[in-house]
Amino acid sequence: MHKNSDLSLFLSAVQGVLHSRPIAWLRVTGPDAAPFLQGQCTQDLRPLRDGQSAEALWLNPKGRILGESLVLRSAVPGQDCWWLWSAHTPGDSLRTRLEDFIIADDVTVSAEDAAWEQVTLAGPAAEAWLREALAGEAPPAPGAWLPLGGGLLFAGRRGLPQVWDWLRPAPPSAPASPQPPPGLGDLSLVALHRARLAAGVPAIPGEFGPQDLPQEAGLETVAVSFNKGCYLGQEVMARLHAMGQVRRRLLRVAGPGPAPAAPLELRQNDKRVGELRATADDGHGGWIGLAMLQLLGLDPAAPLLTADQHTVHALDPLRA
Repeated sequence: MHKNSDLSLFLSAVQGVLHSRPIAWLRVTGPDAAPFLQGQCTQDLRPLRDGQSAEALWLNPKGRILGESLVLRSAVPGQDCWWLWSAHTPGDSLRTRLEDFIIADDVTVSAEDAAWEQVTLAGPAAEAWLREALAGEAPPAPGAWLPLGGGLLFAGRRGLPQVWDWLRPAPPSAPASPQPPPGLGDLSLVALHRARLAAGVPAIPGEFGPQDLPQEAGLETVAVSFNKGCYLGQEVMARLHAMGQVRRRLLRVAGPGPAPAAPLELRQNDKRVGELRATADDGHGGWIGLAMLQLLGLDPAAPLLTADQHTVHALDPLRA
C-alpha cells in the first residue's frame, strides 16, 4: 500500500451480511440502574431517552481503559432497561467490571449473548433492504436505535458508515422476523478488520487498553463527557483535559510487503519510538495498521522501522 493510498476504498469494500454471536450483550435493570451506570462510565447518560444510545468507556482509577461499549436505553412504563453492546470488549469482562462496584445498589446485570443473535449488515444493498424491513424508514444513525423483528437495530461501529448491527433473540425461541435475502452476500471479517484499521479505530482492549489513556486515541471526542458528575477515572480525565495534550498518539500506518505480526517495537534513528499494535494485509501487496508513537522528538523526515526492518509509513500527521 502506498503512503497516499485512498483509505476510503477499504470502507466501501464492506458489504454483505454476517451472522454471529455477540461478543458483549448485557442487560442492566433495577431501580438504581441509571444512577449506577452514570457513576461508572465516561459518558453522560442522563440525556438519553428510549431509542437513543451513546459511546462509553469503562476506566480504572488511573484513567486507563478497561473496556468500551455502546449504551442503549430502552425505557418502558414502570421499567428502565439499559443494554451494553461491544464489538470487541468481552461481555464477561464488562460484567465483572460492573459487578465489582455494585455495593448497595439495586441493580441486576445479566449476560444475554447466549440467547441473542447478532446480524451485521453493511453496504448500499443492505441499507436498501433495511429500509424495506423498516417500512420505508431510514436505518438508524449513530446515537439511535430502532426496533426490528423483536430486536434492536443500531449503527454501533465507530468510523464505519453504512454498517448496522441487529441484535435479535436467537432461534428457536425467536419471534418471526424479517430475513436478509441471500442476494446481499456474505460480509467478510477480513474486510471489516481492514476498514476498521483504515478508519483508525482500535479494538479495545486487544489493541488499545489498560496501558492507554482515551486521549491517546482521540476517544475523548466521542466517548468522554467533561460535564458530568463523578465516575471512576474522572480526575485523570479532567487533568488531561486541562493540560490539552498527551505525549503519545495512536496513528494509522502502512507499509509494503506482507503484514508484520503485531505487537512489534518501532524504532527511528536507533531509538525506540513506539509499538505497532495491529496490522492487516491491504490486498494490494502491502499492509495497513495502527501504531502507538511517542511524538515528542519524533523526526518526520526519518523512516520508522520495525525490529526486523519492515518500513513503516505514518498515514496521520506526526505531531504532538
